[in-house]
Amino acid sequence: MKISLIASDESTAPLYRVRLLARMLARRFDVEVLGYHFDAAELDPDAPRDFPYRAVPARPLPAFLQDARQLAGMVSGDVLYAMKPRPTSLGTALAIARCRGIPLLVDVDDLESAMIPPFSRHALKNAAYALPRLNHPNNYLFTTACDRLTGLADAVTTVSRFFQQRVARTCGSTPIFLVPQCVDTDRFDPDRFDRVALRLKLGLDAFTVVFAGIAQPNKGVGEIVSALKRLPQRHWRLLIVGPKTPYALELAACDPRVILLGTQKPEDLPRYLAVADAVVLPQRAEPASMGQMPMKLFEAMAMGCSVVSTRLADIPEVLDGCGKVVNPGDTPALTEAIADLMADPAHAHHLGREARRKVLARFSYDRGADVLEDLIGLVSGIRAADRRFRRGGPC
Repeated sequence: MKISLIASDESTAPLYRVRLLARMLARRFDVEVLGYHFDAAELDPDAPRDFPYRAVPARPLPAFLQDARQLAGMVSGDVLYAMKPRPTSLGTALAIARCRGIPLLVDVDDLESAMIPPFSRHALKNAAYALPRLNHPNNYLFTTACDRLTGLADAVTTVSRFFQQRVARTCGSTPIFLVPQCVDTDRFDPDRFDRVALRLKLGLDAFTVVFAGIAQPNKGVGEIVSALKRLPQRHWRLLIVGPKTPYALELAACDPRVILLGTQKPEDLPRYLAVADAVVLPQRAEPASMGQMPMKLFEAMAMGCSVVSTRLADIPEVLDGCGKVVNPGDTPALTEAIADLMADPAHAHHLGREARRKVLARFSYDRGADVLEDLIGLVSGIRAADRRFRRGGPC
């Protein structure tokens, strides 16, 4: 059986969730990944593409309809998997599924309407901003409308219980499954790296905090800097491993102890986690991050890092017994959590060991591949039964 993953726009993000699902599915099925890019100049040359991927250069509407037909002609899978409920992914996949009568899943890992400029909490402001951009298929109005079509898929996968509950309110009887972020535990293995040598190579002789991911305000990176500045010890470093966003550049310009490493190739990321004394991922309680489960949280756990994060989505459950959790926006509590790890390296090491043990037990690629294999089998059975019913055959 062949699975076709449909991505929305590789120009906007590094496709981390797409990569994860493609790599896990490839352990059980033949896999192809197809998608669009609207602005080739925005493509990140260091974004992970170590999986089969073909992109169609896309244009604004109405020319996009021709681009969508081109992509549809490239799809050869027996099952469709739309990455995000966006017009370019779910919309394209719904059209193909209806035409060919093949099963369709959709994955929800973000509140998509909150990921579109101007990133406002106010729907009217977002709608007004979208009006001059109606020629872009993924504008706010079209994306909000597409979000309500999620229930037309044969099944929905989500990254957290927050999204399970949210999707359930609009999906009727469509089955919804939790497919958590998982990790290649062979690649993310602390025993593969010489931590001391790596720290010497990077010139790290201070307590080192690592933030891995896309540094934006909703990710709480500013709170990390504020917390570190509150520490009585001034000898620290913050490594930001990810795109050099304007926000990250601003933080680094204000304090030389903030070091920007830029986007790293997938095979290089574990070595930067290996040098961490703590990995801090303090998501804010904002629409864009409320239900998110950062991939880097699980990768840090797999590397045996002590992790500090915030009480959002499923993070408290994931870090229970193997990390520290604080309330979003509580800078004093974040400062105290980091200070505790700094003062008690033995306890920090214990949390890291427990974190890796939990990833091996619950969040490995093999565990994720098992979940997806069962899900594909179920959805294929549902669609086959539906076809028999429509022909008047037994169900």
